[in-house]
Amino acid sequence: MTTDIITANGRDTYTSIAVVGTGGYGELFLKALKQCGYFVKIRAVTRAPEATEAVKLERLKQLRALGIEVLEYADTTADGFSTVFAGIDTVVSAVGVAGLPSQIPMIDGAIAAGVKWFIPSEYGVAHYNSAWMPFKGPLAAKGEVLDYLVGAAKSKGLAYTAIYTGLALDYLDPHGIGLKLSKRRATLVGRGGTLATFTCAADVVQVLVSIVQRSSEMQNRIIRYAGSTNKMCDLIKVVTGGNCGKNVKIVCIDEARAKFCELARQQDMKAFQVYGRLLIEEGLAQINLRREPLDNGLFPDIKPESATDTLARLIKLADAGSEMFKGGQIIQRSHTTSSVTDGVGEICKQEPAPATATSKSRA
Repeated sequence: MTTDIITANGRDTYTSIAVVGTGGYGELFLKALKQCGYFVKIRAVTRAPEATEAVKLERLKQLRALGIEVLEYADTTADGFSTVFAGIDTVVSAVGVAGLPSQIPMIDGAIAAGVKWFIPSEYGVAHYNSAWMPFKGPLAAKGEVLDYLVGAAKSKGLAYTAIYTGLALDYLDPHGIGLKLSKRRATLVGRGGTLATFTCAADVVQVLVSIVQRSSEMQNRIIRYAGSTNKMCDLIKVVTGGNCGKNVKIVCIDEARAKFCELARQQDMKAFQVYGRLLIEEGLAQINLRREPLDNGLFPDIKPESATDTLARLIKLADAGSEMFKGGQIIQRSHTTSSVTDGVGEICKQEPAPATATSKSRA
């Protein structure tokens, strides 16, 4: 296929782009890409919705109204993805946790279609292995996909970029990591003294949109961007107004690990909440835990919102009874995320082993 490359402001890029997934970040990416006015062709690639999925059907209608091409797929094989990627230079994956394994045939389909650049669904924590968990963690599929993609880059010429931005408090429900904004209460696993990376959703979108306009500079690398780096104990002070006595429930680490395994065996969504709190306490939510350099300097025009400022903003919304907080979700999520516990029970067939002194890194 012919790849059109243009130059603007000293930066070269591809002019056709597809985003896989239209819920959550997918929708935000698509609207921002359209607004930036840089791309000749913008395509939304999404699982074919059921007739009963009124919210998704309306979302796709709105995307089409913006002039975004929408292609639906039911075939999740390489051949199926090759069809929906025809004529596309860059593919951005924004699939949810349940869709992460589908990125393997997605990558193969991209190669078959002549795609030049693939950005996997990351936009979160880096791939550090837990010191205590003797089995694959819930997000292990991300590491497996990236390994496969890097191999494809070397053997098939498909460029890649992985983007680590830490946790987005206005994308994931803060309650999931123990911050109960409307009640001004918190649940803390451990002591809350380890560092974690936070980047608000709007800044994640800005990072992605900037990256895809700078192909030669951004390809075949990992980008680490941090809105701010904070300790959980500091965030809890913001939520409780400094009243960290009776308003904070402390859970010991061993108790949290046992609870995680119990919930995971039951395929209970709450397993991910406990997992997230353990991840933070172990320090694995800091995207440069091994002192890898941050890439904030590549994005001088972005003025990031700190985690404390994000929390202050969300607390105001909670106090006002905003619709954003009904049902405990900040952003409308894709239908596919309703099954994010698929396979979680399989990873918990063994009891946790005693914690070791160090954690291994896959990043």
